[in-house]
Amino acid sequence: MFCKESEVQEMLDAGADIAGLQDVIKKIQQGWTAFDRCIASPDVMRDVLKVARVLGPKRLMPSPKSGTVVEDLKAAINEIKGGGQMEYRAEGEGHVLVTIGDTNFSNAKLLDNIKSFYGHLLKMRPKTSGSSSNNMISDAKGKKGAAGNYFLECEVWAGDGPHVLLDPDAVQPQSVGYFR
Repeated sequence: MFCKESEVQEMLDAGADIAGLQDVIKKIQQGWTAFDRCIASPDVMRDVLKVARVLGPKRLMPSPKSGTVVEDLKAAINEIKGGGQMEYRAEGEGHVLVTIGDTNFSNAKLLDNIKSFYGHLLKMRPKTSGSSSNNMISDAKGKKGAAGNYFLECEVWAGDGPHVLLDPDAVQPQSVGYFR
């Protein structure tokens, strides 16, 4: 948490693992990056830019686009710590890799995270036009499918474990077998 020195204790009490500005920046400049997320308020971003060369390549640099430069720091801490904010990137030809849980999560919690992320992707998918020629999505091999077939493949795996393929039609919310 990058914040003013006067807010450090308040942010730690709100759930931040580390909070501060100059001390945190010095630590990062020395190579320390033992954290998963950085949050900052807009008024300290000028100082945070000093470590952009370290944080940027590791995709840790706070930015308004990723929701990590915010006015309400306490709400951002609660959202991130509660799993309400997930950052992901599409790679290659639409492959999305995301961490949905940890080995200490229960099956129900993992399932909730999968449902939540799947629903988010459905909401964020591009809108298609009304014409039938544009109402198609093609996969990497050029095969065409109806716009409803937004997901061509789905799989989950744990670390170095086996990949478990899921039927893309079965993970649709309207499907009979939707995450039983």
